[in-house]
Amino acid sequence: MAPADKWIDRNAGPVVRPYALTGGRTEQADGQVLDLITIVVAQDPALLGGRADLTPEEGMIVGLCQRPVTVTDLSSSTALPLGVVRILLADLIQRGRITVVPPLRPGDQPSAELLKEVLHGLRTL
Repeated sequence: MAPADKWIDRNAGPVVRPYALTGGRTEQADGQVLDLITIVVAQDPALLGGRADLTPEEGMIVGLCQRPVTVTDLSSSTALPLGVVRILLADLIQRGRITVVPPLRPGDQPSAELLKEVLHGLRTL
């Protein structure tokens, strides 16, 4: 094996260590907590310009966030470690490329009556 081939996985492409993707950071800069089920979505791309200022990994995340998606799903879809995805997301949020969808408040939850109707409809299928 040639020395240059030592750092290439034929199936996965070049190997990049997680700390290289985050600039050596292990914690989010703004202190924001992104749970596993935190839902994120990309801002309107027309308002923010192209993806020229994004790394390939950030571009992939922004592309996947065109629809609301959870942090866990992003980690799975990108094959990046969860910690790396959280740090990259925090950077994108800070730059205004991604926004966090606020969780439901207790009053925003569907009523018990609606849930019973849905359950009844599912049982009839």
